[in-house]
Amino acid sequence: MSTTQKSMLAIIGLILATTAALAALNGPGTPLSSLASTTTAAGDAPVTVTAEVVQDKVLQGGDGKVTLALNLSAAQLPEDGNRPPQAADLVLVLDRSGSMQGRKLNDARQAVIGLLDHLGPDDRLALLTYSNGVETRSGLAPLSPTNRQRIAAAVNEIHAGGGTNLGAGLGHGMDILLQAPGDGRQRKLILISDGLANQGVTGVDALGRMASAAVGNQFSISTVGVGLDFNEVLMTAVADRGAGQYHFLEDPQVLAQVFETELQATRRVAAADVGIRIPLAPGVRLVSAGGHPIIREAGAALIHPGNLLSGQNRTLYLTFQVPTEKAQRINLGRIEAHYRYRDRDHSHVAAGPLTVACVKDPKAVVASIKKDRWADQVVREEFGRLKEEVAADIRQGDNARARQRIHEYERHQSRINALVGSKTVTHNLESDVEVLRQQVDETFTGAPAAVAEKKKQMSKALQYESYKKRRDK
Repeated sequence: MSTTQKSMLAIIGLILATTAALAALNGPGTPLSSLASTTTAAGDAPVTVTAEVVQDKVLQGGDGKVTLALNLSAAQLPEDGNRPPQAADLVLVLDRSGSMQGRKLNDARQAVIGLLDHLGPDDRLALLTYSNGVETRSGLAPLSPTNRQRIAAAVNEIHAGGGTNLGAGLGHGMDILLQAPGDGRQRKLILISDGLANQGVTGVDALGRMASAAVGNQFSISTVGVGLDFNEVLMTAVADRGAGQYHFLEDPQVLAQVFETELQATRRVAAADVGIRIPLAPGVRLVSAGGHPIIREAGAALIHPGNLLSGQNRTLYLTFQVPTEKAQRINLGRIEAHYRYRDRDHSHVAAGPLTVACVKDPKAVVASIKKDRWADQVVREEFGRLKEEVAADIRQGDNARARQRIHEYERHQSRINALVGSKTVTHNLESDVEVLRQQVDETFTGAPAAVAEKKKQMSKALQYESYKKRRDK
């Protein structure tokens, strides 16, 4: 083997090792073998599903990582001024532990009372609070004038004290929705906490499993972390498994805005309870879904990315590992999307199989990389993943590991970009990466007490930025 061939193989190996996800929007000139889509008329079911293999060749003997971009697009639903908005069932589960004392609880009270002004007579609201135990301040009730006054009075009676039995609050809130018929409503539980779960069920995995029951029962769970002392990993896991949204609020005054955002989202649902089923051929594994939890079953993988809103486009990055023992064409299967529209179940299957070729020629692998798509993937997925990992390092107080991780990302992406030549990635490396490095340096500079506070703030901020980017939220 010549020196040139060895150099090329080394570069290809680096690309395969460090670009686990290559994804972007569709563009002209995409080969039919790497693009599949299904479309239905907006009057029937307003969803378009496209899937594109972004790197359609892998190197024989390499690590076999290849990614496709799965785009979910909802049509703009027609607006009818004479038609009432979709009715909503909202269950608010509010932390009233001792750490909520003062401004946090006052802001929460005002936010709940403000929400009452935005709910219509066909909407229903339940309010629970939790500390050591759970108190039902109002069951799921329609917003009649009498019920509005009753709920407002109950809100003003909430006081802070006790521990944080988050699991009990979550479980009781879910029970309310499990026991109430949906009747075509959009149903959501919103869990608010400012602290660590320290009573009852406290484990991230256990609470995530609890939240996953929402998906099969046609409601979603969103979470709101207030301040700097809650567990962002736990709150993200509950929202992910409950197919809802996670919100990080350093300032509790913004809680009213979050309630309004969540309510308006229920008014604009075009496709509810979206689930993606990915059949897996023998030897093929789904290793990453852009941060979404992966549910594995025999011969397939499932993800639940949540509802699609009217006019919304979302791209999910699915990374596979395929066998590379021999030169062959590998079938990634036909991706299926399932959802509810107008209270009926719908299902779409990608129009054609998605395939990847395992080849011996490293130049062919390089040629299969689409520059613009690779650049978009680096900035959105890879850099987002880096932020999440750095956030974890900061949370653990490991300054050296955070800096080393940034250096490794910079070195790897620079080597690859020398071959691909993307101005977008060059900007990411020269600007975004440098900002991240400065944020880490600043976090660990100062007196111990100040550093401790900055670690909590920065780890949450970076993790939240990664959450929104990678899940296309």
